[in-house]
Parts: sequence; structure tokens; C-alpha cells
Amino acid sequence: MAFALILVLGIITPIFLWLYSWYISAVPKHFVKSGTKLEKKVTTNLRILQQKYHPSWWCPFGTTQTIVRQIFRDCPELPFQREIVEFEDGGAAGIDWLIPEGSDDTTPIVIFLPGITGSTHDSSYVLHPVKEARDKGWKCLVVNPRGLGGVKLRTTRTYNAATPHDFAYIAKMVNERYPEARKLGCGFSMGGMILWNYLAMSGEQADLDGGMIVSSPWDPMVASDSIECFIPQLIFNRFIAKNLVDIVRPYRELFKDMVDFDEVISSTTVRGFDKSFVTPMYGFESYEAYYKMATLATKVDKIKIPCVTLNSVDDYFSPVQCIPTGDIMNSDHVVGIITNHGGHTAFMESADPNARGMVEKLLSQWGNLIFHDYH
Repeated sequence: MAFALILVLGIITPIFLWLYSWYISAVPKHFVKSGTKLEKKVTTNLRILQQKYHPSWWCPFGTTQTIVRQIFRDCPELPFQREIVEFEDGGAAGIDWLIPEGSDDTTPIVIFLPGITGSTHDSSYVLHPVKEARDKGWKCLVVNPRGLGGVKLRTTRTYNAATPHDFAYIAKMVNERYPEARKLGCGFSMGGMILWNYLAMSGEQADLDGGMIVSSPWDPMVASDSIECFIPQLIFNRFIAKNLVDIVRPYRELFKDMVDFDEVISSTTVRGFDKSFVTPMYGFESYEAYYKMATLATKVDKIKIPCVTLNSVDDYFSPVQCIPTGDIMNSDHVVGIITNHGGHTAFMESADPNARGMVEKLLSQWGNLIFHDYH
């Protein structure tokens, strides 16, 4: 009897999941100002907006997609070339170039910003889009924050979502080195927050020609509330907090006079880490003040170059009620895309966790728009 029940469930469950994945498939919602140049170019170039997003049949749910991509997606070995960027304050960061054969000083460049604790070689959600861009013949640059990517901290300055000055320094450096090449910034999660805040800070003076923001929280306070609920706290939040703690743990002597280091290393949430470490290190009055400064939702009108954002309804890290769709539809420069499923940076479509997904398709189509059609 038990064997028969297992056999029946083994047959019925895949059929149910397959049927369910087709049932929930839908064309992504998108928000763009009518009558603008951006709307015209988006309509012409972004074919994904006319096609149903069909989540992986065996993994259609956002939480499982996020986990599967994180655990089972490989990190391909790519022939990056390491460069050390020396900042004026004595700090340093490692950036990694991937240069396709036949490129020159006019070859388009995609600059990638990983998520909150990610770096070049351990972030599959970055490496697969890098492969996509490389195969298009574009140069790729992955920007690792201070203290990550194998470069040790030299000063007490680390990184956060609200102060994108390190990225501004690197973007300017790249633009001065390759003035004739078009450049696209592509940020994931917190990397997208840094990119967005850089674009808002720079306005028309940005050293980029376009931006792409994937799964970034629009309001850090609401996002923190969301990931502190039972399931995301158990599955995601405490592990991210541990990774943040592990980044600074070797530097007790460096930070001990500036923060309560015992409180820092006891953090079990991202909010707890931000409150005990980021807030005092950067001189914010409170973590609430930091989150307000880092918020994306209030800055749509400050974005002055074409920028696409991608979010999913079932992403705990970026509650969609925070997305300012009204402001986006009044912007000449921003297009927002929202899918019903896709999780956090995952957006799986195939049964294979390593297969090309919606992020790679969007990068290819948006990159073509920015590099070859918009300007």
C-alpha cells in the first residue's frame, strides 16, 4: 500500500507541477511612459515583454527558485583578468575583466555589481549573465566591494547601499580609459541599489549609457520587515547576516574602537548588522536614517539615463508594493518590469538550473537597445 501511494504521488506530483507552471505563465507587466523615445525603443527591442514568462515546471515557486539557483547553479570558470583599484583614502578593491577576442577600445562594456555579500567567482547569478554578455562580444567588468573578492580591507571603509562613491570612482576610471565605448551598468539586489543610487546622484553626468537593476529592494525598511518573517528569516536572512559577520570578523582590531564588535558578530539579521555596524561606521543617526538614504523608490525622477528594472511578485527581498509604478510611468528614462514568479535574481525557465533564464534574455535585449539603438 505504501509503495503504491508513493508511486501514485510520484506520477501525480510532476503532472500537477507541470500543469500549474503553465497555468501561472503570464506576460510580464511593464511600466513605461507613453509616447516617449524609451517606450518606442522598448517596444521594438524587448521581445520578452510580448512573451509569457514560463517558470520552470518543477520549480515554479519563488522561494524554491531562489534556493535552487543558489545551490545547484554552477559557477563557471572564466578567464578574468584581475585589476586592483587604489582609492584616494588608501583603500582598495578588486575588479575583474573578461575581454572577448577581437575587442577594441570601442567594444561595449557591461559593468556588473554583485549582491550584498557576492563577488566575482562565487556568484552564479552574475557569472551566467557575464557569459551571456561575453558571447555577445561585449567586454565584462565585475566590481567587487571593498573586503570581498580576495582583497583585504586596508581601511575602516567598507560598503553600503546608500553611498555609491567607490562605484562612481570606478565608473569614471572606466569611462576615461574607454571614452568611445558605450557602457551599461547591471546590478543585482544590493548591487542594483548601489547602481541606482549612483545614477540618482550623478544624473546626466553619469559615466554610463544605461542601467539594469535586477531584484533590488525599493524600500530597505519594508524589505527588512519582509525577510524577518518566519520562512525567509529561517531560509535566507540569518545566512546573509552570518556572511556579513564573517566578512568583518577578521578585522576586530580595525573596528573595535568604532563599533561594539561583540554586538556586530552576534547579528542574526541584516537589519541587526546594519544597525550595529553600518550605521555607526558611516555616521548615520540611526539605521532608519541609513535605510531612508538608501531607498530607491523616492528617486525615480533623478534617473536621467535609460534604466530597466526587473522584479518578481514572489520575491521576499523586494516587496512589489514598494515599486513606484506611477513615478516610473512619469519618467522619460525608466522602464519597470514585474513578473508574477521568478524569486530573487532567479527567473528560471528551464528544468536545468544552469540554463539561460529571463535575466540573460533581458540583458541581451536591453544591451542591444543601449549599445546599438538608443543613442
